[in-house]
Amino acid sequence: MSSSRIIQYVILAAFIAVFAIHAVSFSFTQDDAFISYRYVKNFLNGDGLVYNPGERVEGYTNLFLIILLAFLGRLNIDIIIASKIIGIISGAFVILLSFIWSRKIPGGEKSLFLPLGVPFLLITNSILAYWAISGLETFLFAALVLLGVYLASHKNPLFVAILALAALTRPEGGLIFILILIYMFFKRQLIIKTAFYYLIAFVLLIAPQFLFRLYYYHDILPNSFYAKTGFSAEYILSGVHYVWLFLKEYALLGGLFVLPLVVLRHIKQELGPALFVVYGFSLYIMLIGGDVLHCHRFFLPIVPMLYMAFVFSLFQIGHIVFATDSKIRNLLVFSIIIITGVLTFWLPLETINNFLPAEKGLVNKMSHHALVLKPYFDANRRVACTTIGAFGYYSDAVVIDMLGLTDRTIARNPKGFDRIKSTWKERNYNIPYIMNLEPDFIVFSTGLKPSAPAEKALFLSSKFRHGYYPVFDEKSGLQVIYKKKEELPETDEYFPDPAFIDFFIDAINYKSRGDYEQAYLAGIQCLQSAPADFYLPLSILGKIQLEIGLTEDGVEILKEALNISDGYATLSGKYLMNYYESIGDSTQAMEIFRQLQRINRLE
Repeated sequence: MSSSRIIQYVILAAFIAVFAIHAVSFSFTQDDAFISYRYVKNFLNGDGLVYNPGERVEGYTNLFLIILLAFLGRLNIDIIIASKIIGIISGAFVILLSFIWSRKIPGGEKSLFLPLGVPFLLITNSILAYWAISGLETFLFAALVLLGVYLASHKNPLFVAILALAALTRPEGGLIFILILIYMFFKRQLIIKTAFYYLIAFVLLIAPQFLFRLYYYHDILPNSFYAKTGFSAEYILSGVHYVWLFLKEYALLGGLFVLPLVVLRHIKQELGPALFVVYGFSLYIMLIGGDVLHCHRFFLPIVPMLYMAFVFSLFQIGHIVFATDSKIRNLLVFSIIIITGVLTFWLPLETINNFLPAEKGLVNKMSHHALVLKPYFDANRRVACTTIGAFGYYSDAVVIDMLGLTDRTIARNPKGFDRIKSTWKERNYNIPYIMNLEPDFIVFSTGLKPSAPAEKALFLSSKFRHGYYPVFDEKSGLQVIYKKKEELPETDEYFPDPAFIDFFIDAINYKSRGDYEQAYLAGIQCLQSAPADFYLPLSILGKIQLEIGLTEDGVEILKEALNISDGYATLSGKYLMNYYESIGDSTQAMEIFRQLQRINRLE
């Protein structure tokens, strides 16, 4: 082995080590990953491949990862750790394969550093490390896609099997396969007969999943298809925004996409299939509206191929401009690659630093609530929630997914409210259905405050306003959740104007920021536009008056909340009790304490 080859391998090994350390440094698990973990846990416990035991709903789209985790779980390996190891190994494989592929492209086979250009860009791209450790199937899918396109580019029929495996990891694997067939056919790299054989082989390889789905779930498509998919102008506008954000943060304002077109005739033979997949998949991302999650997850499978096209486009341009001076050409190419890597790391750093703590906080909060509530759950108690990942996994409760991912009725029969602002990502919910199920608890990820459209719509329901009230447990750190009263109203009427809900949210937000004047104004606007039985803003207004020294007004407002709620305004009771204790009125404080002790319970 030559010394230059040894140097390449040493640098490549260093790159992979840096990538692994970078990934581990993020140290988080995406909340959605816990949905898959719960399916695996129930399967290992003998309850079947289900989210809620007894409910056969396919709320996942990553069967291959679930199979891998179930196998590793049978070996008594922690499935959460296993999912992260799979992500890091997949990332290392992508870096290695991009190096191997780069070395086979003309210009890369004789260069010492050119084949390392793509691996360098990959390790400076933080979204790769971010999603590798997330617990999701994202990087496993990216590795299979890259391998499949690599094999197709070298006319190896094994690409069919690899992309079939990719399709079992994420449904978009089927799109990648179709794009490859289209490219090969129009470039006359295969005849109709061969294309037909490839298509038949692909269908036969993924057919078992469809047969299993039809037999086990009695569905042709996964439930998430009904819960999330659709097509409208809103989807496209959201997709354009999603693509544009990626172009700004990771594609030099689109330069990485445009540059290969400039020298297309020089690189199309080596990277033609990869380029076609990059452009075709980017169009798909735009048409479906982008992703629910942040940090460019959907682009990850095409990033390695985009970087290869970029690096070898630079090389070709340098070869054309500096045909006789290889030193200047190489210096220019390497300088641009290094600058691109630095920008790739630096430009989106603020975005990742903003979203990462939020994701960690969400999982920590929901898992904490789950563990606090778990002792009070049994087979008959149900919890409605919009953030079902960590909460469902750690609570083992029967969870009603208010967004319909794991609920067949909501996914297929959504009943939204036009005047509640929503996006396509959260458009599916059905509050009458939720109220008919009469869940024992309703948990918001933001505590008292609704955030998702499904949560906001609950406040329009008279059954929710009269039948549920906030409870909390300061000793365990459990923030406010909504608990069902012993008796619920038989009828359910819906208030027509949701404007009061936004005022309620504003009041909470302003108060949390210490802007009492705006919080008070928002609270008053809420009361003026809300149904007469909506007492929650009074708790906020009364607390504000107490804190600014208007104690008489504050006490009267809090008492009014208790009166309207028939004593179920637990937050108002808490504030009143604390006030009476502060002025030494132990009689009043004890009376309210007894009331709270009776209703502010998790049993």
